[in-house]
Amino acid sequence: MSSPQQLKERLVEAARYAVLRRLAPALRHNMAGSLQPVSMMSAMLEKRLLKPELDVPLLVKNSAALNTLSREAALSCMDLMAWLVPKENELFAFDACLQDALALVNTELSFKGMTLVNETVGIDVPLPRSVVRNVVIAAVIVMTDTAVAPANIVLTARHGDNELLIAISMIANDGENMPGVMTTYRDLLWDDVQALAEAESVSLTHTDVLVELRYHLA
Repeated sequence: MSSPQQLKERLVEAARYAVLRRLAPALRHNMAGSLQPVSMMSAMLEKRLLKPELDVPLLVKNSAALNTLSREAALSCMDLMAWLVPKENELFAFDACLQDALALVNTELSFKGMTLVNETVGIDVPLPRSVVRNVVIAAVIVMTDTAVAPANIVLTARHGDNELLIAISMIANDGENMPGVMTTYRDLLWDDVQALAEAESVSLTHTDVLVELRYHLA
């Protein structure tokens, strides 16, 4: 029989998996996008190699460009894979990490009539990226899933007293009602967000229109 601690760990694991399943289409799209320039450059280089007279200087230039694009694509794919297998004990600047994570969900939210407003620029305190990628993004997803009308999703943050306070507010706007998108996996619940928050040592309070997350900085 599983112990209470084991059951708690499985709940956290299930919540993380649910978040990744929701993000899978965006991750797949971004990975394909990072590889597209490599494919285009390879096709162009192949055509030039088939010409009767080779322009060697141009081929050398194209090969160098292909090499650069390949390195950039590899780095981009490795960063996207970190959503699946994050490195432990790595710290990242909060504002940059949040901007990167919000970019991943921005398109889906726009289809729902949601507009992301990130007002956290300049708060570069270091923290585990999982705090943002798991807890903050899960909270944004649940909040927007339960919304009944178009809204602005405003993210703010305040740093002080060895603590980072992150607030997510949903403010109705005059946008047109959107049909939204069909999810390919189960809806996320506040219980999922709570489990993820506890796993990341984040204090969570929420209503339908306001989420507050408190993270104690080391």
